[in-house]
Amino acid sequence: MPHRHLAGLNAQVSAIGAGCWTIGGPATNRGTPIGWDGVDLDAAFAGLERAFERGVTLYDTADVYGLGHSERLLGKLIRVTARHNLTISSKVGYFTGTARHAYHPLQMRAQLATTLNNLGTDHLDIYFLHSTDFGPHDRYLPEAVNLMRTWRNEGIIRAVGMRAPHRFAEERAATDRPEAAETRRWLHLFDQVRPDVLTTRYNLVSPLYADNETDIFRFAHRRGVGVLIKQVLGQGLLLRTETSVDQRRYSVGDHRSTDPAFTPENRRQLHARLAPLRALYGHTPAAMARLCVQYALHHAPDAAVLVGFRNESQIDTIIASLDHPLHADDITQIRAVLHAGPHTN
Repeated sequence: MPHRHLAGLNAQVSAIGAGCWTIGGPATNRGTPIGWDGVDLDAAFAGLERAFERGVTLYDTADVYGLGHSERLLGKLIRVTARHNLTISSKVGYFTGTARHAYHPLQMRAQLATTLNNLGTDHLDIYFLHSTDFGPHDRYLPEAVNLMRTWRNEGIIRAVGMRAPHRFAEERAATDRPEAAETRRWLHLFDQVRPDVLTTRYNLVSPLYADNETDIFRFAHRRGVGVLIKQVLGQGLLLRTETSVDQRRYSVGDHRSTDPAFTPENRRQLHARLAPLRALYGHTPAAMARLCVQYALHHAPDAAVLVGFRNESQIDTIIASLDHPLHADDITQIRAVLHAGPHTN
């Protein structure tokens, strides 16, 4: 298992990390589906153990993943391994419970205590602010930032994390583009929070940026901030190989029941877009997993990749993707196939 030096945390982590959202099971948060159907807890725990056996040291979860189920499942792994060998991240700010707001100080304290209890640990390596909603006029932002810094100073957390936008180029904050306001807003929050680590979505179909634009990876590198990459498999959609899309029905606790990306039409369009790549590199899920993982690692040599899973077999497939690196010519070819011009943004 290759390792990456994660800036901000100033630590070595496995290049592939276990993303533990998918093992939390179905759940809803204030009526919104946020989970995943079809999770077998025994198989999921076997996957966690297999990941550790194969050299995975980075594990990412959240209080809201299965409303504690994911954290408790990861806690079982922590109890049978050496905690100091693991890098554990969790999140706060999305689950409100009965509090006035998810970032109300009392709610944050309660959630941190619950997270540590669920995991069976006395500290987190990274604690992410899971949402950028800090209440009207950012009412809870100053207190949330102060709490995170206090916990970091006390050693309860080692690094403060923050989400980055799905589309980001720093220069666009000064333009009239549709994403300008969101970019300015996020830059303001970044300056207030001053995070140590960012998490961002990046995969085969993510937009490309011009050479004179500062994407989130360049932005983070210039500021000495680490990056964890999520959704490299497109929540599994990039691995699908069937020519016709199934019409499965998801439960009210599965986020795919309302996610536009999982509508039959969008899935058909994605399948057609990826068809030329499958013809070049292989039609199996393992072949596509290799492209997804290697594409992300190649683009961001300072970042680690978080990959979702449900069982041992999926862990093995993901780790096997490290055995066959992509080369610069492959990257050029992939971008030529998937993106119409020199950059799509």
